[in-house]
Amino acid sequence: MIDDIEIEQLRLAHVGCDYVRRNDFLRLCERWLTQTAGSFNHIVTLNPEMVLLAEERTAFREAVNAAELRVPDGAGIVWARWFIRSRFWSLWPSLLAFPFVMVERITGVDSVEALASLCEKQGVPMYLLGGTQTQVVTTAQYLRKKYPRLTVDTSADHTFALDGPPAILTDIQEKQPGVLLVAYGAPRQTEWIERHRNDLPSVRIAMGVGGAFAILSEDRPRAPKFLQRLNLEWLWRLILEPSRLPRIWRATVRFPVLIQQQKEADPPELIEAAS
Repeated sequence: MIDDIEIEQLRLAHVGCDYVRRNDFLRLCERWLTQTAGSFNHIVTLNPEMVLLAEERTAFREAVNAAELRVPDGAGIVWARWFIRSRFWSLWPSLLAFPFVMVERITGVDSVEALASLCEKQGVPMYLLGGTQTQVVTTAQYLRKKYPRLTVDTSADHTFALDGPPAILTDIQEKQPGVLLVAYGAPRQTEWIERHRNDLPSVRIAMGVGGAFAILSEDRPRAPKFLQRLNLEWLWRLILEPSRLPRIWRATVRFPVLIQQQKEADPPELIEAAS
């Protein structure tokens, strides 16, 4: 718990996840934005692929665990909490039942708009970093139109570099945003934010948002609402990009098996006793 905001922390393999309701997440962000400069808060939007990647990549695992908040983005992360806590469901029946379970996630796409709204109300500048140049510019245009009093800057066209690039760091320092949204994808965005937390004195919230700029710029369509409600956004991504099949396999098969192994090692009664 942070002050009066309820957060349930749960370990998924070797990374932590902070389960928080969307309204409480927004309240927490609003508080962070009122803090003085120098109060840096890194938010990770966690999905199953990232949990698996953290098993293989030490630097990424350390960056995720160093963040101030790790929220459930992928529906599989919400399933993992439900499954680990359940005394009754076995693995495959739980996966078949899960599309009919209502879940509350904190997605990168929704968070971009929510943070933009908070920034507009509080007069806090925002900076968009990463994605393609078309995506980042179009997303900024969309946000300025929807939130007319929002100040939003974007990065120039550049090649990703973990140590900067120096010109990008200088630009962010000059623009002095309170919120920095980074769309380099995992693991790069998470490791980049952790590498530079001390180089960005004005930033109070830095958040990795993955493919959010691609969706908000309409470069890539978001899954229809009914697939979102059925927790089947992965199926939509597979239809649009069949080349993602290996990644989908990891998220929908390897991740559940990993969580099953964790549950066998730490059954629900032990988790409850430790709570």
